[in-house]
Amino acid sequence: MEVEVKLQLLDAIAPRHVTTVLTPFHVTTHRQENNFFDRSSNELSSRRAILRLQFADTDPHCVVTLKAKAIIVDSVSRVEEDKEVLDAAISRECLAEPANPRPTTTSRSANPSPRDMENRGERGEQRRKMKRREKKNQLTKKKTLNRQVRNIF
Repeated sequence: MEVEVKLQLLDAIAPRHVTTVLTPFHVTTHRQENNFFDRSSNELSSRRAILRLQFADTDPHCVVTLKAKAIIVDSVSRVEEDKEVLDAAISRECLAEPANPRPTTTSRSANPSPRDMENRGERGEQRRKMKRREKKNQLTKKKTLNRQVRNIF
């Protein structure tokens, strides 16, 4: 599950206020390329779902994400999310010819990497706990920022 803070900016001046509030918390900028897909009949969006290929400057891979059933309460969005890591070259081919994607013959779980094998043991459990703690801390920070932004407006 993904949790995000959604800000509704009411006028053209609002983004400057948000930037002023958030600037002290800025650590680094990450560049992303996001490509969204749907059918011409809007099959995904009509079901409140999105399919995205995401390339990031910090990762040589591509992440394909399917998000569905988003619920927004008090400007906090919670959404079911499935992610898979793909080879960037294959993903670029899919972007070039979305109607003719290259077939894959093996799944990640059928051919686990050494890192996947490591993640299944005790070390993997420690990593998962640490990630859960990090996500909880990030959510707390987002809530704090959201309160500060609401106070501005």
